[in-house]
Amino acid sequence: MIGELVRLDLKVGTRGYVYPIYLLVALAYGLMVMAFPEGYRSTVVPLFLLLEPGMVGFTFVGTAIFAEKKDGTIGALAVTPLDWRAYILAKALLMALVSLPAAVLIFCLGTRSLNGLPYVLAGTLLVSVVYTLLGIAIASKYRDLDDYFVPLLGVMVLSLLPFAHYHGYLTDGIWKVLYVIPSYPALYFFKAPFEEISTNTLLWSSLALIIWSGMAYNLAKIRFYRYAVEGVR
Repeated sequence: MIGELVRLDLKVGTRGYVYPIYLLVALAYGLMVMAFPEGYRSTVVPLFLLLEPGMVGFTFVGTAIFAEKKDGTIGALAVTPLDWRAYILAKALLMALVSLPAAVLIFCLGTRSLNGLPYVLAGTLLVSVVYTLLGIAIASKYRDLDDYFVPLLGVMVLSLLPFAHYHGYLTDGIWKVLYVIPSYPALYFFKAPFEEISTNTLLWSSLALIIWSGMAYNLAKIRFYRYAVEGVR
């Protein structure tokens, strides 16, 4: 069932230019990175990789949910045999798959190299699932992008703070709390092609993102059923 939903969503999203636009944004990011001097790319490439699967994916899944609320697709989940949990998983899987070519575009255009690409793909896959599920959980309560803008902005700011901490801009001990934000473990994967990141660090980062995925999925289930399927506000 999940596979069928993924194929259907991909077909609909492609016809509606949602996923082509997503990839065009990635292409634009890659071209922007190319404009930076080579010495800056070890900083800029991870930043844009973080923005693409996290921020853009978070935005796009919210937009998709708003569109499907308006056309009655989500409301139909309450009265059809289609499992709404499969709908959530299909959305997360599809956004993760679409984020992979987006990451390839950004990384390969930005570095003009394939060295370290497996780290980038692994980090992209894991963090994309987390942010897609969080996007579903948060967007479920809202009706349009205007209402979604404030939480979207909040998630964006919080997700970029680990980047500032990693590069030494936030030095007080209290900022260690930023390690719990899912963008932090993803950042280790995105920095791995440019600097030495231990295998142990990458394994712990993988575990952190998997745990985040589990928590985000449970939150998405609760909020999606309450606000989207049942329509409770």
